[in-house]
Amino acid sequence: MKPFFSLKRIEENAGKRVEHSTLFSAVLFSLFIILLILPIVLFIVYPIFLLFWKAFQVENPGQYFQEIALRYKTAFFHSIESSFYSAVISTVMAFFLSYGIRSTGKWQKRIALILLSMSMVSPPFISSLSFITLYGRRGLITYRLLGLSFDPYHKWGVILMQSIHFACMNTLFFTNALEDFDGKLYDSGRDLGANAFFVLKDILLPLLSPAILASFFLSFLRGLSDFGTPIIIGGRYSTLATEIYLQIIGFSDFSKAAAMNILLLLPAFFSFLLYRMSMKRADERNKEQKGKTGLRLDSKHWMNLPIQFLLFFFLLFQLLQYASIFLYGFLRFNKKQIFFTWENMGSLFQYNLSTMGLSLLLAFAASVVGSFFAFLLAYLMERKMKRGKKLLDFALSLPYLLPGTCFGLAYILAFNKAPLKLTGTVWIMLFSLLFRQMPLGSRLASTALSQSPKNLELAARDLGAKPSLVFFQIILPGILPSFFSSVYLQFSQGLTTAGAIIFLISAKYKVLVYTLFDAINRGDYAVASLISGIMILLSLAFSFLLGRVQSLVCRRGVGK
Repeated sequence: MKPFFSLKRIEENAGKRVEHSTLFSAVLFSLFIILLILPIVLFIVYPIFLLFWKAFQVENPGQYFQEIALRYKTAFFHSIESSFYSAVISTVMAFFLSYGIRSTGKWQKRIALILLSMSMVSPPFISSLSFITLYGRRGLITYRLLGLSFDPYHKWGVILMQSIHFACMNTLFFTNALEDFDGKLYDSGRDLGANAFFVLKDILLPLLSPAILASFFLSFLRGLSDFGTPIIIGGRYSTLATEIYLQIIGFSDFSKAAAMNILLLLPAFFSFLLYRMSMKRADERNKEQKGKTGLRLDSKHWMNLPIQFLLFFFLLFQLLQYASIFLYGFLRFNKKQIFFTWENMGSLFQYNLSTMGLSLLLAFAASVVGSFFAFLLAYLMERKMKRGKKLLDFALSLPYLLPGTCFGLAYILAFNKAPLKLTGTVWIMLFSLLFRQMPLGSRLASTALSQSPKNLELAARDLGAKPSLVFFQIILPGILPSFFSSVYLQFSQGLTTAGAIIFLISAKYKVLVYTLFDAINRGDYAVASLISGIMILLSLAFSFLLGRVQSLVCRRGVGK
């Protein structure tokens, strides 16, 4: 007879309890993963699948696509042409602008970065609006000051506006790339007798080629999805994005709009793949150079003089652009005389300003919930998931791959019937903003987690720390700055985005960007300037409040 309290039996029972506990934890983790993936499938994969299904749900899909391609080949060519030129110009301009910023003084650099960062909080169409008010047929500079009649409504007007707008974001991107560059390589070339031009050509440009390609393909992708600039300043120069907008708003032809989106998706898909490949190469190169000597550019070389001139005039143009936005709404013109007036404020209140509250609510909810969800998914992909990571990452990237008009149309097709009828409600706009911007938060989270040493987490667990303690004491302090950055960027984009949400508004629920677009279409540029100024001030106010919250959290100490 075996003793009841034998050591062997105790060990066997303990082993069974551990096995049961491990199995139970694995089941709970699997259920948790499924609950997180379900919204991705429902609000990203399912709408995009229906978009493709709608495009091919015709009698003869091949002939139908051929007819659409032949009918809109000019608009398709215009989309490729304007996107290519604006991507090339903005990338080249941004590289030299970032070079000039890097070689200038601290306070000049701070001013430049502030002006360039304004593009991140600016509403859509602002470049076109400010260009019209300053340099249009009745522009403040061309007509009021110089007495010239300048027509900006053509192809090169679209390319110029897109190039200037994209150059701001690309310059910030290149500035970060130069900060991660190993200065020893530059200094070695200079010590060996090479001048600044040859060091730039033979060392700096080749090593920054992945970042340059990433900037180009990202700008090309943004140019393809831009429908506001061609509508406002393109005149007869139409692109495929503007034709899609007209098909939905003017004719409600969703089948044709879906087929046209498929045509636009082809170059966008290849551009996105090349962008991801370039970013992967850039990240690998940055990891190799990280933590090394900072880059110190030669500010006394002759090459720096034209670059500083370019930087000065570009920043002056940006300053005039934002000054015109804030001032144009308070000016009245009588022949060539200019008067200060409050009349435009009265015209402003004739528009539906209740959209401001809804816009703030949607942007705030989408930014906070979307950032939390994106960071949670990124943590699971980076730390927990062993299978399906690449597939989930691709699904998360789909909203960024698709043009905004395409994503908005997909939501109309997916959520216009029971039991998932969301059209005409505020929920469809919220989900569109939340999942459209989720790739941004996911990328920021992945970058922050890749910089956080995994060995610290493993060491804490080996020492007996609970998962909650590991998260609050080790993981959270490292990713918290990126989380606040994600909240701010998603709030700004949620407040100012137009492409994905412009098709989802209803008579009951409208957003502030729709009011801005309505004012521009009516030719009421003074009111449009006031609305643009309000949107910029709201973004800056949120940035200030978020900064205070971040400072308060840091002072109290995370996890204490």
